[in-house]
Amino acid sequence: MKSEDYRSKIEDLLEPQTYKLLKKDPTALIVRNTNRLIKASSLPEHLKSKLINSEAQPPRLYGLPKIHKASVPLRPIVSAPGSPTYNLAKYLTTILQPKVGNTNSYVKDSTHFVQKLKDIKLEPSDIMVSFDVVSLFTRVPLGESMDLIKESFPPDIAELFRVCLTGSYFLWNGNYYEQTEGVAMGSPISPIIANFFMERFEEKALESSVLKPAVWFRYVDDTFVVWKHGRDSLDDFLHHLNSQSPSIKFTMETEVNNQLAFLDVLVKRNGDLLDHTVYRKPTHTDRYLHKLSNHHPSQKQGIIGTLANRARRICANEHIQEELSHLNKAFLANGYNDREIKAALAPRQRRPDANEQENIINKAFLPYVSQVTDRIGKVLKKHNIKTIYKPTRKIRDCLRPAKDKREPLSSAGIYRIPCSCGSVYIGTTKRSVGTRLTEHKRNCRLGQTKKSAVAEHALRDGDHKIQFEDTQVIATTSGYHPRLVREAVEIHKHPNNFNRKEETFYLNRIWHPAISRTLGPK
Repeated sequence: MKSEDYRSKIEDLLEPQTYKLLKKDPTALIVRNTNRLIKASSLPEHLKSKLINSEAQPPRLYGLPKIHKASVPLRPIVSAPGSPTYNLAKYLTTILQPKVGNTNSYVKDSTHFVQKLKDIKLEPSDIMVSFDVVSLFTRVPLGESMDLIKESFPPDIAELFRVCLTGSYFLWNGNYYEQTEGVAMGSPISPIIANFFMERFEEKALESSVLKPAVWFRYVDDTFVVWKHGRDSLDDFLHHLNSQSPSIKFTMETEVNNQLAFLDVLVKRNGDLLDHTVYRKPTHTDRYLHKLSNHHPSQKQGIIGTLANRARRICANEHIQEELSHLNKAFLANGYNDREIKAALAPRQRRPDANEQENIINKAFLPYVSQVTDRIGKVLKKHNIKTIYKPTRKIRDCLRPAKDKREPLSSAGIYRIPCSCGSVYIGTTKRSVGTRLTEHKRNCRLGQTKKSAVAEHALRDGDHKIQFEDTQVIATTSGYHPRLVREAVEIHKHPNNFNRKEETFYLNRIWHPAISRTLGPK
């Protein structure tokens, strides 16, 4: 898709009734309000400290193309990690989860849906129907959703939900927008809030309907229905659903040739029973990770195995072999040989139980280099460390990013400040580097040499000019201990540093030759 077409489609999505253009970045204000509510809440103190945000980034909007639809519209996604309410939203999701999914209509996933189909018997006159809510996330009524929250939680916790639901905003093309209706796709709390609202919505809609469906199974915004009252009354039922709320509207699709797609399941009539197999959209190409792709073999085998496992979970017994044969043909076309495919398609052994999982004490993420990092992985496995292999480069690295770029110094991590004398300072911070840089400048201006090695170096004699304008973020490592280790590595890589040795994390000398050989000084 051309950049100008992409931008135009995003702009078309920003409807004035749903999105409001803001005059400035509201991040700091939302951080203050969110932290104030967290501190005033009845949450345990240790939890408050985890949820309070010292630094935050504005969420960023991007669009995912719906390639299976005409004109390829975009689905708006808000990238929320690091935003003011992200951690709070993740926590609130965990306490709301037990209150959702307890209805007979609830569908957890495709496997759950297939299990629910086993108890259904059809009459010849029955009609299979699917109802789909139009743009559910941006149409969820926030007022009604908050009323349901207030019925379920004490006032202080309800206020935390409110700040997450009404504080939806994002950065797009240099401008800030507030989402005035619905919930943002991309926020951790959005799917469960949508489900929470829809459970009450469907309860009221079905109770008030004169004619009721024999079966009503719903997965978020998609509903599978068996209708026993004839085709003419089906349109009346659709009208009834669409009259329940000014914002919630459904589209309807009925079975064709005795079959209907729901999620990734194709449901077929088989006498008075329902058959099921894997459903692929018309735009599906059977293009998977190619054999020659620079990924670890376990990842390639994992893709085949995952699809084979899906076949066994979703397909009726008489369709499993047909689906496995389809996968065999598809992966032959993707460069794999018969032996590799046969091994990956074989039934998987059971997953390790919780006790076995506890033996894995940590994970290591390594760039995949053939015959090098896989050997390292074998060594780590002996010490109960699981290795996750990452490709060194991805196609998306060569493409223009769809999201707005962050300010260079807006992230946390490891940074480098140069001096006119040729030496450098290596620092680490859990806040934004820009914030830490402001503190270094203030320390220099006020002569606070005890608070900052940068100020001490700058004021040592008149020949030192700290080049703050050339500060660089050299790593965005998260987590306290990983940041300290990475800072120590970078200090070792820069022997011309003016860091205080007593303030530096101790890095065992055994690592020094490896760092010098593989990374080298910058």
